[in-house]
Amino acid sequence: MPNHFSPFTLHILPRQSMTWEEFVRTTLPRSIALDGMVRGGPRYDPTTCHINFDHHEGVVREATMSTAMQVYFAIKGGLAETLTCNGKVDANIYINDTDQDTAFAVWLLLNYKKFEGVQSIPHINRLLALGDRWDITGGAFPMNLDDQLVRNHTWVFKPYTDLRKSGLLAQANEEMLLDNIEAVMGRLNRYLMGQAEEASLDIRHNILYDSPIFKIVDEIGGSDARYHLFNKGMNAFISLVARRTDGRLVYAVGRRSRYICYPVPDLYDDFNEAEGLTRENGWDGSDIVGGSSRIMGSGKSWETLRDIAIVRLRKNGIIV
Repeated sequence: MPNHFSPFTLHILPRQSMTWEEFVRTTLPRSIALDGMVRGGPRYDPTTCHINFDHHEGVVREATMSTAMQVYFAIKGGLAETLTCNGKVDANIYINDTDQDTAFAVWLLLNYKKFEGVQSIPHINRLLALGDRWDITGGAFPMNLDDQLVRNHTWVFKPYTDLRKSGLLAQANEEMLLDNIEAVMGRLNRYLMGQAEEASLDIRHNILYDSPIFKIVDEIGGSDARYHLFNKGMNAFISLVARRTDGRLVYAVGRRSRYICYPVPDLYDDFNEAEGLTRENGWDGSDIVGGSSRIMGSGKSWETLRDIAIVRLRKNGIIV
């Protein structure tokens, strides 16, 4: 169901994704896809004014801006002119999730007039830069976690992180995701007005398996726990992100950077083979961070994933 945020219409398609060709064929001109809604990395069709802002597939992750930062640069570069029809901006936005990067990108689009040209809002820029660094690196970029900006960031995006930790995100419908993104954008508005609150990071976690190469972590505190563990020296991981209400599990897998010898793309394929899935409907992501199927989650225990990962590390000569 379209949701109107003048001059944009927001379409929420939970956990769905499509190819660029399908997106151009099935949506109206001046349609924007955000952060994994369309597979294959950033793209722009100057004829139909379809745009894909993304940094997940077909990119060098560390050399590609987060989706929100891409949107910010596009606004600075005259995006509104491309989206103008009959003298006014009129465009559709498509999302499949309400994570920090997506919510910030939507909020920037809705508030594009505040950021055009030389206009600058320093505290928004700082929050955006923090989110950009963490989203590009899957939480690995080292930061002072006691900084006020980190506590503001935690508070702004708490509605999303709470939903994710609960396990409900993996099965949330359009209405739930709309409520969630509206809650986050409401907090972004308060942050804009200087009315932000602060929240402490929830770094609770259990180390389920530890080795010199990678850890398996139960992220009780969500991505906050990952920020903490990366700051403490973790280089690679498999994380149990959430337990779904249907008993299936949500996992993430990643490494600090491409300079860490941990074969993330190979692990997607190995885990998919074990689950009878493919990159299209199963484990997937970038070369440094990804996870289990957004639609189905995973039916495998962490012990099974550990054993598969160890076999892969041996095949690749990383361990003996």
